[in-house]
Amino acid sequence: MKSFYLKENIKQYISILFGTALMSVAVVTFFDTMNVVVGGVTGIAIVLKKIVGIPMWVVNAMVNIPLFIVGYKILDRDIFVKTLFGTISLTLLLGIMPVFNVITGNILVDIIMGSVLMGVGIGSIFAAYASSGGTDLMATLINVKIKYISIPKIMAIIDGVIVVIGAAVFGVEKGIYALIAIYIVTKVSDGIIEGPNRAKLIYIISDESQTVGKYIVDNIHRGVTFLNAKGGYTNLPKNVIMCVVSAKEMVRIKQNLYLIDEKAICFVGDIREAFGEGFTKYRG
Repeated sequence: MKSFYLKENIKQYISILFGTALMSVAVVTFFDTMNVVVGGVTGIAIVLKKIVGIPMWVVNAMVNIPLFIVGYKILDRDIFVKTLFGTISLTLLLGIMPVFNVITGNILVDIIMGSVLMGVGIGSIFAAYASSGGTDLMATLINVKIKYISIPKIMAIIDGVIVVIGAAVFGVEKGIYALIAIYIVTKVSDGIIEGPNRAKLIYIISDESQTVGKYIVDNIHRGVTFLNAKGGYTNLPKNVIMCVVSAKEMVRIKQNLYLIDEKAICFVGDIREAFGEGFTKYRG
C-alpha cells in the first residue's frame, strides 16, 4: 500500500515538473518573444521585463513569496507542498530555459504552438492536484474570504486585468492575440484534467463506504450523501456515496479511493453547473 502511494506521489511530482517545463518553454520561446501577455504571473513578468528589465524568474519569485507566506496556514499541506514545488520549478526553469529556434514568423501559428504547450503544461500540473502558484494561488486565497465567487471566476478577473495591462503596453493587436491564446490554453488544459465542465458527479459503491466518505469530507472538504441501495446479484444492502466535486478534486478522489477499497466501483458524470456551498452561489 505504501509502495503504491509512493509511486503515485512520484508520478505526480514528475507530472508537475513536466508541466512547468512546458510552461517555461511556452513563455520564454513564444509569449515573451512575441510580446503576448496571456495573464498569470508570467504575464506580469513579461510586462516588467519589457518596461524595467527585471528577469522573469525574479518577478515570479517576488510575487509568489508573500502568497505562500499567507497560504501556509490556509492550504492543505499536500497541496501546499506540491504547489511550492511547482512554483520553485517554474521559477528556476524561467531563469535557465533557452529560447528554442522554432518560431515560424507566422504569429497565429506561433500563438497556437505556444498556447498548446502552455495548456498541456497547466493541465499536467492540475492533474497532479497542484498549481504553479501565481494567480491560481492568489485566487484560492481570495476564495477563502469570498466564497460566493468561484476560483475560476476570480482567476478570470485577475488574468483579465493582466491582459488589459499587456494590451496597453504592447498594443491592442497583441491583446487580441492574447485572448486567442487564453482560449486555446483553457481548452487544452481543461481537456487534460477531464474536460471543460465545471463539476463532476461521483457515485461510489464500496463496502468501505464510511471510510471513503470520511476521507472525502476530511481531505477533499466536500459533503457526501449516502444512498441506501441493494445489490441485484447479492441481494445485500449497499451504501452508495454521492458527491459533487471539481475536476481536480475528482482526480484526487480516484487516486485514493482504491487505496481504501480496491474493489470499489466508481461512476463519474459531468455537470454543466453546480450551485451551493463550495461552488458558485446561485443569484437567480
